[in-house]
Amino acid sequence: MLSTILCITVLSMAFIGIVQAQTITPGVKPGMAFVYNVSSHWSSPEPTYDIPQELLIINYTSSIEIRISTVNGTHVTTANPWYFKDGTASLERGAVNLYTGEGYDFVAIISANLKEGDLIHPSGKDGLRVLDTKTRNYGSSSRATNHVCITSEDATAGYKGVRDLYFDQETGILVEQKDTTEYTKYPFTTSKVTWKLVDVYGVDGWTISKTARTLQIILAAIITIAIIIAILIIVYKKKIAKPKATA
Repeated sequence: MLSTILCITVLSMAFIGIVQAQTITPGVKPGMAFVYNVSSHWSSPEPTYDIPQELLIINYTSSIEIRISTVNGTHVTTANPWYFKDGTASLERGAVNLYTGEGYDFVAIISANLKEGDLIHPSGKDGLRVLDTKTRNYGSSSRATNHVCITSEDATAGYKGVRDLYFDQETGILVEQKDTTEYTKYPFTTSKVTWKLVDVYGVDGWTISKTARTLQIILAAIITIAIIIAILIIVYKKKIAKPKATA
């Protein structure tokens, strides 16, 4: 099964060699769940070259759910059901050490409350940092989001890869990922893979589901109408109860 690989761009050479004391705090808790839609696109002018199997699996996938199983210090484990379009499903399990970045399967969880320039894995060997922090809309509210990016290139092989990842700052969970891979030499292919968060469970004040948002709007409208009716009734009763002036 295709695994998500955590990649971060180093902000600049000025950061290299600087050791910072950072507090790494998990922003996720057991019971939280995050649902992703995934998609891929592949193209090639070579008619005999077949689309890679991992991209076929992506397009055969209906959704992927990441359930937070345990949080032990800075170690997070997950249960990851993959749901397929034929109604079947498979279960994978993931783990990540937020200090080192080491893990397996779904490792795209980082520390909560990181900011621009912060090391992603203070005890890791990669020296990677948050590129920038911006506000993006995911569902019912605007969320501060840590953007990370990496590019890799091999001119000899004619290969270039770009990966953009966006992490919710409060929880450290991946909210969006965009991968683009190009081969400018044989077999001349371009592939794109996208992960996007479409639903959230167990995070206070964060709703993404369109159905849930619609229900919230309807509920708010009902409450507003009820309040208006109650006020009108009170005003009407006061008018009736008001004594009439006598001649």
